[in-house]
Amino acid sequence: MKKFYSTFFILILITSSLIKSQNVNRQAGLRTGYRGGFFYQLTSEAGNAEIGYNALLSFSNNGIQLTGLRVVYETSLSAISPDLFFAWGYGGHVGFTYTDHLGFLGERYSFRGERFCPLVGADGWLSAEYRFRDIPLNLSLNVKPFVELTFPAFVKIMPADVGLSVSYVF
Repeated sequence: MKKFYSTFFILILITSSLIKSQNVNRQAGLRTGYRGGFFYQLTSEAGNAEIGYNALLSFSNNGIQLTGLRVVYETSLSAISPDLFFAWGYGGHVGFTYTDHLGFLGERYSFRGERFCPLVGADGWLSAEYRFRDIPLNLSLNVKPFVELTFPAFVKIMPADVGLSVSYVF
């Protein structure tokens, strides 16, 4: 587990040095929801929008998932408030679970004892984010639908993983 954390930390350092913009915002925080966890995000301006790269580390079902997202922030909600942003994005995740059962289309399939089950999936992202002006804090209501394939050959579809994210901007 310590090796995984050190690899994740090194990946964040390498990724942050690859973005060569002067206006790079970094944020780290927590996301609640079905696949909640810790996240780190780099955001920079790109034309009329902002592009963010998000890494989310989730823990569920005695396993770990690492999600990478590309998020596009638009100012389409600026008519309501200049600090309210709409975002959409996409990405994927990899990880594993360690369980004695898996579910598929409402059915439960049990194993004889616990089993290591690797997984891979595709993710979407929709959010409304409020950025506080006086304090370095962002608050986001988001939906992260996903489809994943858990080996041995089980498909999970989650159309509405609704979560609330709180992040510190630095």
